[in-house]
Amino acid sequence: MEEQIIRIQIKTKGEVCEMSDAQIKEWYESHIAKLFDPAYGTPEITVDVKRTKA
Repeated sequence: MEEQIIRIQIKTKGEVCEMSDAQIKEWYESHIAKLFDPAYGTPEITVDVKRTKA
């Protein structure tokens, strides 16, 4: 069995997001999970949300 750990950083800029941190995490987790083929295993997806004001 093989384990692969892949880290991806996504930065978005724009107006203040009205979604809560929990909603943002759920959105990314569910949408990224759709990219995986279950024949190759079930992904464990971790999403960290950090907000800053520009």
